[in-house]
Amino acid sequence: MKRETIKQNRIHAAEKKEYYTEREKYWARLEQEADDAESMKIIRKKKITPEQLAIFNRLSEKEVESILAGRDKENKPEHTGGEEEKEKNENAKKIS
Repeated sequence: MKRETIKQNRIHAAEKKEYYTEREKYWARLEQEADDAESMKIIRKKKITPEQLAIFNRLSEKEVESILAGRDKENKPEHTGGEEEKEKNENAKKIS
């Protein structure tokens, strides 16, 4: 190949790279907009007020996990000792 041809191909490749970098940024922006729209849809559906959203945004992940764990414990019925003993006996019979 001639030196000029190599130089032209290199310039063309650089232009392609720039074009595809811009396209990638464009698609990333569209993806973010779609995520935001979906979030807004959920916020409207659940009727979350701006004040509630601001409070939620200030919570850390650990605080959210502890709140959800506490809520799950409240909703989950407690097991009695008799039920556990019954399950152990049934498992022992299956093994034998």
